[in-house]
Amino acid sequence: MHHIKEIITMLQGTNADAVLLQSEVQLIYALGETAFEGKCLLFHDKTAAFFTDGRYIERAEALLIPKGFTVSVRPADMTETAYLTQRLDAHQATTVLFEDDYLTVRQYGHLKEALPQINWLPMGERLTQLRKRKSAEEIACVEKAQRIAEKALSDLLPALHTGITEKEAAAKLDYLMTVYGSEQPSFQTILLFGERASMPHGVPSERRLQPGDVILMDFGAVYHGYHSDMTRTFAYGLASDAFCRAYDAVLRAQSVAIAQAKAGLPCKNMHEAAANTLAEAGLGQYFTHALGHSVGLEIHESPAASPRCEQALENGIIMTVEPGVYLPGRFGIRIEDMIVIDGDTPRNLTNFPKQLQILAENTPS
Repeated sequence: MHHIKEIITMLQGTNADAVLLQSEVQLIYALGETAFEGKCLLFHDKTAAFFTDGRYIERAEALLIPKGFTVSVRPADMTETAYLTQRLDAHQATTVLFEDDYLTVRQYGHLKEALPQINWLPMGERLTQLRKRKSAEEIACVEKAQRIAEKALSDLLPALHTGITEKEAAAKLDYLMTVYGSEQPSFQTILLFGERASMPHGVPSERRLQPGDVILMDFGAVYHGYHSDMTRTFAYGLASDAFCRAYDAVLRAQSVAIAQAKAGLPCKNMHEAAANTLAEAGLGQYFTHALGHSVGLEIHESPAASPRCEQALENGIIMTVEPGVYLPGRFGIRIEDMIVIDGDTPRNLTNFPKQLQILAENTPS
């Protein structure tokens, strides 16, 4: 699932001779493989080169040479910049696109000083735009990550019991995702009880689960570098009328937002539909964040379903739809699915039920 062809086509539409990639995300996109360190050079003449060190060479040769890459190890007595110069000179490359959103100012300054003969051009959003629309293979990876996350949640729920801490529950969820095939959590798992659920991005604490608590879980798995993202909110033991009414409003808000997830419509339509629904329910002031964001090799990609986003939705974009309300000191509710834009009928990648569940109270075993 490498993207050499797409990147080189992008390169050929510029004045540059080569693209230099070295961030983890862009290496995965270019190589189609995870867990590599090194540098990838793609040239105007369609050559693809990857150079690394002895830690990765055996795996790189086995996986990347069949994909059309030349793979090499930088000699120990040669500096990285000297080796880079050698590779660029071999292709008579004098203008190179670089990841300006990845290199630090110090690293960029070192490159310019060490390779003064090279004209360095910032990549800007060229690759971000390429990565926006996902292929069928990429969507399948996100779906696989989502199935892993859902299986982990299904196994976690019966293990929740009175007295378990947020930290313990979050650790169990992360462990289960790893057992079922996740490479790592998509982000630091958010798992909050009771009044702490009113913090949209709260960090798990020593707060213990008690009957009557709300449980909010926002988490995801990673498969082949691709992230999933979901949120579910539960009641433990019992649920107040106020909580049930608010939950129903959030669920309606998500439904009307998904109905606006059509190719050609501006992203902000989704947010506005959800916000209007929550306002009609008297909860508008408690919806404090954008409705969602694109997902892929990074957990937050462009575009975002925010009230400011005028970008049109395009087929193949994966968006989260995650309306929420957060009543300080009382409770928070968020319901999040991932959808793929597909004409007028978005496809939901999230299978886990979202009707309100009141979990039975358990005692520690």
